[in-house]
Amino acid sequence: MEPRQDADDITSRIIVSGHQVDVGETLREHAMEQLEALGKKYFGSAEDVTCTFSRTGKGGFGCAIRVHSGRGLYFDGEAEHDAAPGAFNLALEHVAKQLRRRKRELREDKPVNPTRNGVL
Repeated sequence: MEPRQDADDITSRIIVSGHQVDVGETLREHAMEQLEALGKKYFGSAEDVTCTFSRTGKGGFGCAIRVHSGRGLYFDGEAEHDAAPGAFNLALEHVAKQLRRRKRELREDKPVNPTRNGVL
């Protein structure tokens, strides 16, 4: 399947694939929607997002997500679960936590920041 490219941001790519696993259309669409929302929430849109599903040795599924937000910044999340959507949701939570912490770090680092001392 071709990477999704929005009309607004032609450089943003989202790739959902499977490593020796067939990723169904429903799971692919769910993953693309969630990854687009994550990108828009934290930085307008990511440069490149890759999501790979695989089988674990325990009979479950693994999911690895890598978000490239530019300037050499990469955010990775991996998770395992009995079902592929569960593995995706856990990995997405890991990446979202990293993005949230990075955004907070950048916001609090500014010299003039009204939320730094708890004013707002």
